[in-house]
Amino acid sequence: MANVYTAGSDRRLIIYSISRYIFLRTAYIDGIERPIMLVSDFLDGLSDVVLGDTIYYAYQNQNGDILVKNVMNNEALFRVKSSENPDMHCPQLVVNKDRLMLFYMVTNPLTDRLSLRAVYPLEEGDSLNIPVDCENVDMYEVFGMQGKAFLYVDSFYEITSDGKFIKCQDTDMLMQNEQKISEYENQLNTYMQENRQAIQTISQLEATIESVKAQYNELMETAIAYRDEAIKWRSKFI
Repeated sequence: MANVYTAGSDRRLIIYSISRYIFLRTAYIDGIERPIMLVSDFLDGLSDVVLGDTIYYAYQNQNGDILVKNVMNNEALFRVKSSENPDMHCPQLVVNKDRLMLFYMVTNPLTDRLSLRAVYPLEEGDSLNIPVDCENVDMYEVFGMQGKAFLYVDSFYEITSDGKFIKCQDTDMLMQNEQKISEYENQLNTYMQENRQAIQTISQLEATIESVKAQYNELMETAIAYRDEAIKWRSKFI
């Protein structure tokens, strides 16, 4: 899974996960930079959004904690500890009226049912009151559209600026947009898969170039040493 963000007219930022790593990569019209490793403890659930002038991302680490960070700072801005909330799943970020929201699911150990939780991670983790209909869920989705945030759990809910959930009456437009988002994500995933293959080829070529350079430098050093030695011997007979 990967997302691409526009940064200027000729620059794209790509954030993606491979194995236990999350990378950030900058692509230009005429090339692509080497990836920057953001984290090395990724387990599952990468979710990222733009807020202000930076990219925020959430993920679940190898210890089961859910962390929120941004690409400018490697320190966790917010953490949900697995020791306090065992068996968490599916972290998702969404921006609502310039406020960052984090959603995730927790398994109730008594009922073995999944419950939805939501907090403001940049505001001391203030919790939101989830609608009763959304307390026991099997899946959910949050997304932003036209400056608003929406939650989908069997039905669509608009999330107001003060953190209330209002059930949407006319959902045709929302479903159409959700379908478009899904189609775009599938197209993006296809592109990223092709791009990863290209990146792998580039990395192999870069490694080959570095190896050739090293061999060249070694041969040059040997040639210089032979030349210097030859000059010494020649000077003895002149």
